[in-house]
Amino acid sequence: NENLKIAYEKLDEKDRELEKAYSIIHEDLSIAEKIQRGLLPSLSGQMKSDFDIAVYHKQLFEVGGDYYDLFKTKNEKYAIGVFDISGHGVSAALVMVYLKAQFMQIMKRLESPKKIVEWVNSTSFNFLKSVKRYATVNFVVFHQDKLRYVCGGGFGLLIGHDKISTFEKRDHFLGLRDKPFHEYELPFSKDDILVLYTDGMIEAQNDKNEDYTMARLKQMVINNIDKHVDDILKLCLNDYQNFRSKDSDDITLLILRKRV
Repeated sequence: NENLKIAYEKLDEKDRELEKAYSIIHEDLSIAEKIQRGLLPSLSGQMKSDFDIAVYHKQLFEVGGDYYDLFKTKNEKYAIGVFDISGHGVSAALVMVYLKAQFMQIMKRLESPKKIVEWVNSTSFNFLKSVKRYATVNFVVFHQDKLRYVCGGGFGLLIGHDKISTFEKRDHFLGLRDKPFHEYELPFSKDDILVLYTDGMIEAQNDKNEDYTMARLKQMVINNIDKHVDDILKLCLNDYQNFRSKDSDDITLLILRKRV
């Protein structure tokens, strides 16, 4: 039947077009993944001498909205930010790039984490609202014997010599409200450990629909507190991977020990 033959030929042509389009999209996403990974920070020599840092960072898809960064403030203080942009994929990744640019623009002009985060939030508010995105924020500035932080929906844990402190979570997300943030301070001494992470870690579920939980992550760190941060990270990830049934979100886990 001639009509049937023509129909099959058209289907074959459409299949080839779809395969070509998929190949282009796959290549673009592969390039985007490399670009996003290239935007993640590397440790400077001086920072390596002050801190031991281990990081696990994995997007659910090729690109995504989890983001961490290392900065220096106006007075050359080290700072760390961990962020989780709402949504997944390309749109979240592009918002990540935008927020990185905002933080880089202000870091050398301000010192206080509160003022830095408020500036980024105010500057970004209309843009984030227009694209219907927001971001959790954990932003920490290190001083000689203490740290100061802003926590807007993020997760932080400080394990000291005689005290375990969970970051206060009273603040809003970036892009949710154009209002002030709170700044908190904690002592931070030699060998203290700071753990920063996104919800993809602790909200991962097993086959019984049970969450991994912050309590389980905290206990894993405490049980291995005398090990190097690289080993603590590996043990936490092994426990997480044995627990969860599948990956359902972007994940960032950062473990830092003060060396001096």
